[in-house]
Amino acid sequence: MKLSRRAFTLVELLVVIAIIGTLVGLLLPAVQSAREAARRAQCTNNLKQTGLALQNYHEARRQLPEGWLCNSVGNPPDNENAEKGLGWGWASRILPYVEEVATSKSIDIKTPIASASSAVLVTVIPGFLCPSDAGAGRPTFNPGAATNSANDHEHPDEVPGGTTYARTNYVGMFGSNGWEEEGSPSDPDYEPAEPFAGNGMFFANSRMPFRHVTDGLSKTIMVGERDSRIGGSLWIGMVESTVAEPIGRVVAHGHHAPNGNPAEQHFGDLSSRHTGGAQVVFADGHCEFIAENVDQTVFQRMCTRNEGL
Repeated sequence: MKLSRRAFTLVELLVVIAIIGTLVGLLLPAVQSAREAARRAQCTNNLKQTGLALQNYHEARRQLPEGWLCNSVGNPPDNENAEKGLGWGWASRILPYVEEVATSKSIDIKTPIASASSAVLVTVIPGFLCPSDAGAGRPTFNPGAATNSANDHEHPDEVPGGTTYARTNYVGMFGSNGWEEEGSPSDPDYEPAEPFAGNGMFFANSRMPFRHVTDGLSKTIMVGERDSRIGGSLWIGMVESTVAEPIGRVVAHGHHAPNGNPAEQHFGDLSSRHTGGAQVVFADGHCEFIAENVDQTVFQRMCTRNEGL
């Protein structure tokens, strides 16, 4: 006897497709969450290695590298000189300690960044990049030109310049004060420009020894992450004259909590694409995730080396 084979009806096929679609919809967030957890773990490891490199640098020289190298004419130095000079940043000084000896040897810190070869400017340091960054997949970029007024501390790369640089997602902590003047002297919240007097770990020509960190190494942020959605940061340092917001490319301040109120966020703040905050490495080498709803006073004290916390 010949047996007939029954096929799926259209209704049954649609039901199966709907079930599969539902299962995929349920699994996709879990897959995305797992991927972000892996990216965040990689970011943590990058910061851990950066912190270890800075500690090894300190062990060898009894001080951290300068936030960035600049002119220091006058006593006290003229603030305008903070954006003039060699420019090499703290990250460029620890290259031998993050297995980038060849790149380090191609740098002459006795000559300004402007004299460096284009090959050096675009050298990508994988350990300086967060895989969750808005610029992931684009490790080089053209920072905003200093000559264009559209490029400011809220949109430093609004109009790109003509020179390409490698980006970083990790910036040194300048402190709770700022390198630029905020407001006018008559304002109650006025802050003077203090590029040579940051109360954190990195500022102009800083060379900070750990003995000056009276709050304790475990309570003082040394380096934190910054996303590229507002503007790009540079591992190479402060680029004189041609790049907008040159100091902010190298260091961050603690004016606002990481990933805090979007209306208050500036380029100089810490930020990330990780949900709920950003990661930092403290001066003792341990890493922490700083929540976006952290108490502002507590966060600012973590950004300083001698605030009594």
